[in-house]
Amino acid sequence: MTLRRHNTGLRVLCLLAALGGLASPGLACSSDQMARTAEGFVRKVVAGSDRITAQAEAGSGDTVFTLELMKPYYVICEEDGYLKVSDLAALTVAEAESGLTGYVQTGQIYEWPTAEGLGFSDLAFLGSRPEVTAWDDRDTLLRYMDSGDDTANPPTFRENIDATLKRENSARPYPVLASGDGKILGRTDRRYFDVLLPAAIRKSDAVVLKEGDLAAVTRALTTATIVIAFDATGSMEDFARAVATSLSDAIDKLPPDTLDSLRIGFVFYRDAGDAVPVLAVPAVPLKDASAELEKQSVTMSGGGDDAEPVLDAVQYAAQLYDWPADAGKKIIVAVLNDDAHPATTGVLDPQGRIPVGIDAVGVARGLFEKGIPVISVQAGPKAGQHLAEILGTLARETSGTFVPWDNGVDVATIADAFSTVLQERMQKEIDAGKEVVDTVYDFNGSPAIPLDVIDGEKLERLRDSGVAFNIAKGEDGILVQPGYMIETPDLLDPRFQISKETLLDLINLMSVLAVTGVDSESLHRSVAESLAAMAGEKGDPTETIAQTLTRQLGVKFRSGLLEFNLEYLDALTPAERVSFAKRLQDASAALDAFLNANMATFDAGDAVWMPVASLP
Repeated sequence: MTLRRHNTGLRVLCLLAALGGLASPGLACSSDQMARTAEGFVRKVVAGSDRITAQAEAGSGDTVFTLELMKPYYVICEEDGYLKVSDLAALTVAEAESGLTGYVQTGQIYEWPTAEGLGFSDLAFLGSRPEVTAWDDRDTLLRYMDSGDDTANPPTFRENIDATLKRENSARPYPVLASGDGKILGRTDRRYFDVLLPAAIRKSDAVVLKEGDLAAVTRALTTATIVIAFDATGSMEDFARAVATSLSDAIDKLPPDTLDSLRIGFVFYRDAGDAVPVLAVPAVPLKDASAELEKQSVTMSGGGDDAEPVLDAVQYAAQLYDWPADAGKKIIVAVLNDDAHPATTGVLDPQGRIPVGIDAVGVARGLFEKGIPVISVQAGPKAGQHLAEILGTLARETSGTFVPWDNGVDVATIADAFSTVLQERMQKEIDAGKEVVDTVYDFNGSPAIPLDVIDGEKLERLRDSGVAFNIAKGEDGILVQPGYMIETPDLLDPRFQISKETLLDLINLMSVLAVTGVDSESLHRSVAESLAAMAGEKGDPTETIAQTLTRQLGVKFRSGLLEFNLEYLDALTPAERVSFAKRLQDASAALDAFLNANMATFDAGDAVWMPVASLP
């Protein structure tokens, strides 16, 4: 059956009802095990819109909760046209019922028979990629792939880039229903996906303030805190004094309300071997910032290394600096003389909270996703190998500004240029916040802001300031639509959800398989136990290990590394066994690295969206 897109809510509901009729027969609600697909995968569903509710009993009309958009819900059982679902991924009904549970009509959901989803690329949040497109049936997509002709085979879904940029960074990926392989122009292999797509944000959607605290909202949206990561080595004293003077002069030029809305803090950084490699100064009002910089200028000393850890300092400002709770718009200024290390070194934080080896693009993308622009400043005429590249990248990739050193000018001129850019940026952010505040209107007795004028970064500002709000959907709501899309590395990152326990089991399995000195009987027993822990059942000896895991994980492995059964290992020569074990060890190490990098999220009890590229 080909799923075709329909444009009205009524027709989409008809489609959903038809889709619900395709569901496999469910178990009566008396089993102690979760419902599973024909392939043995735990059955999972997605709401057909943002208006779908779960009821206490089938057909009771007593709402327990509203299903979240694009979130997976796990099926306990099916009866009389309803599914009993839980928001917890579980193997047993007892575990599932410890979460939110309720009955949902089968005609109001889509089946999600894999664990895979397509996530937004970082390039989405940098605003530098084309829109995502999708087709409403597979045949049209394949004709497009073969011909490249989007006039004869046009896409039926085009992403609203503005709506994407307004989605919060935690937005869930597009659920993958199935996938296949095709060729671009008959030559290049490319995977395509049958996915579920969320419709765009509607103009009638709004942010409704629970307690009506307009003063807190106004402050959150019309204030700015700037943290200046300042190279504090000995050669910077004159530049620091010049900037202090320029900031002091700026006070007389700014309107009083703007002056009251600004705070500036500092992160002074030096070489790793200096007595005080980093010093963080809390944010102060703009009128006090020049005095603070003047005071610190006399302590600037040390240095000697050509390259300074400016990327570490920017990471420190973004992640470790104690920003005020109501910081408003966050801006980072990176001031550097001479040269920069091309990647983070970890030298500024002895606790190891700054990862080593992140390049300028990686640092910048993290800041852009948080809505933090960088103003970067070359603070001297001498530019080493990486200075302009690093400072330019930080500014360009965060929609900030790079202030280079122009030949023939003096320190005061560059300081004034920096001060001018800083004032313009601060004024721009404050004016943008005022424009949002001016859109506040009454929504059933509560103040509200249209969602189409406030992005995810501004919503985070409201949360950080303690503002309580709800997102109210307009009358048309948001619908979920099926479609086919091509895997495009520049656009989408295939991922799948995995729990800590499953990942640990997978690492253990790879480690067991990589052992070379164990007898065949012991190896078979250990592998069988590992597979049983993951699949919840005794493995089928005729299946390859990859087939068993694919049924449970619902995702395709990238390589054929696990496409074998245990008899294959018995047939290997010692040399072949050692070579094979090395590949398994490398794959296990990669999985272990992903586990360690995401330990905080795992320990919070949540499943993690894992890139398919991290799989063997």
